[in-house]
Amino acid sequence: MSPREPGPATGAPEPRSPGQNDPAPAGRRSGRPARPLLAVAVVLAVVAVSVAAVALVAGTAPAVGTARVAPGASAPGASAPDASAPGVASASPAAFPRAAGGSTPLVVSLTFDDGLAGQMQYLPTLRQNGLAGTFYINTGAVGQPNYMTRADLTQVAAAGNEIGGHSVSHPNLPLDAPDETARQICDDRATLTSWGFDPVSFAYPFGMASPAVEAAVRDCGYTSGRLDHGVGPTSAACPACTSAEGLPPADPYALRTPPDIVQTTTLADLEAFVTAAQSSGGGWVPFIFHHESCDNCGTLSTSPVLLDQFAAWLAAQQRAGTLVVRTVGQTVGQTVGGRAGPPHTAPAATATSIPDGQLTTGSGVVPDCWEPTGYGQNVADFRYTPAGPAGPPYETVTVSSYTNGDATMLPRLDLGQCTVTTSPGTQTHLAAQYRSSVPTQFVVYRRTGTGSWEYWTASPFVGPAADWAPIAWDTPPAPPDTTGVAAGLAVGAVGWVQSTAYTEAAVPAPSLISPGLRGVLELGAVVAAALGLLGAVIGLAHHYLRRRRPGGRGEAPAVPEPRPAWGPWETGEDTSDARGDDESTVRSPDAEREDVAR
Repeated sequence: MSPREPGPATGAPEPRSPGQNDPAPAGRRSGRPARPLLAVAVVLAVVAVSVAAVALVAGTAPAVGTARVAPGASAPGASAPDASAPGVASASPAAFPRAAGGSTPLVVSLTFDDGLAGQMQYLPTLRQNGLAGTFYINTGAVGQPNYMTRADLTQVAAAGNEIGGHSVSHPNLPLDAPDETARQICDDRATLTSWGFDPVSFAYPFGMASPAVEAAVRDCGYTSGRLDHGVGPTSAACPACTSAEGLPPADPYALRTPPDIVQTTTLADLEAFVTAAQSSGGGWVPFIFHHESCDNCGTLSTSPVLLDQFAAWLAAQQRAGTLVVRTVGQTVGQTVGGRAGPPHTAPAATATSIPDGQLTTGSGVVPDCWEPTGYGQNVADFRYTPAGPAGPPYETVTVSSYTNGDATMLPRLDLGQCTVTTSPGTQTHLAAQYRSSVPTQFVVYRRTGTGSWEYWTASPFVGPAADWAPIAWDTPPAPPDTTGVAAGLAVGAVGWVQSTAYTEAAVPAPSLISPGLRGVLELGAVVAAALGLLGAVIGLAHHYLRRRRPGGRGEAPAVPEPRPAWGPWETGEDTSDARGDDESTVRSPDAEREDVAR
């Protein structure tokens, strides 16, 4: 019989001696099928390790929050925007009309920066004249006072205008670190995309760019970047100026324009830029508008009458076939071609403390990475004093005239280069050294998931201090959708506050259990680990001793064959061992007794 063939099925169990184990199946070495002590030891060790881990973890609350992901960033592998959608660059060539006497078309673009609420009043003018413009948006300002809301942006786009990017919070990008620059550009575009727009055009805040910033604009998926200079009469102030940007532009990530339109700009000035380009053979002239006339808007404020007049003049020129008015995205798409890339996720902010809370670097108004802020009606002065023999560096905020509000020096409200990163539910410990002539307090701002900043809370007041004194306070847990925090000491009356040695750090998560119970759990963890180790040792020893018993190394002792009450010697059956061992003969009891007698 083959060693792997089953024995004959007789329908009855084979006989066995009382208390003897069943023989091993054919093809397997005989031995004990189970090792109870070893199994118990393994189970005990696993339980001990589990108890120890639970006890150690249970003593501390888990950290709240997750890494940051770029707002509205698409999942990896997301497809590029549909080129047929409004405002998306297209590779299809366009038949722009030729300028008089030239071989190059003349294109004019009307652009509007910052997403200011007053620009909504431009929409009727554009619509009535059959024109469309490009609106460059700072997403961190959307919904803030004096800025457009998301509903406004939807209305702007629905009227046929282009929505472009202008960074999250309007910093001077060449002065930022590379990661901050990427966050400002990429997060702005990702947020606009998540809101349902197709941003392909970017405008540099303050018109300031550098090769690294231009590369970041391209890497974030935009097809162009617009400056705020480069077109106009050649002069000492602009020796490299030209009459128009080229078609296609010399560098789509450094689009040149006439200077910003300001309070003193006239209709004749605007027409002169266009006619100069016409007489020079054509090209592209993008204009930049900011505020419609308003109080406290500075020199960038212009009368709505100016746009009314200029739009009517452009519409007449377009009907005459001497020029066309196109958005920036249309112009770049029709002259350069290519498609905008998908939204990108920028490196997440990770700072857990203020980069320079000691105020060691800076000059003039405020230290580096800080900014003067305030609200209400008051007159404030900010002055930075470097370290010297008299003491540490410090900032002085002085209010000389006060009606309401306050004046405060804050870390620059950015996306993480100068501010502390936090998460919902986390408290922040604030501390500083101060001296003052008036009571002061911490005022605290928080950053939202879209990068906008808003006032959050304030600490209790502390009294005036003639010499350096400490102030410290823990904020409440951060509200939902909080990604950053910034704080400074406020002056809310006529007087001054000097400050230095700022600290902002997350408060350690509170324990979920009392100290006494934690001690019991830790002791239990140690005992459980010891028991588990002991069980493992016992199990290994038991296994080793069993392997050393007779029967060969690594082989359990042989189990003797059962002695049946009646044997094959009476029947003459084959006595070969069914397991494939050497053939042997089963002897009768009488023969064995004769052997013993001999």
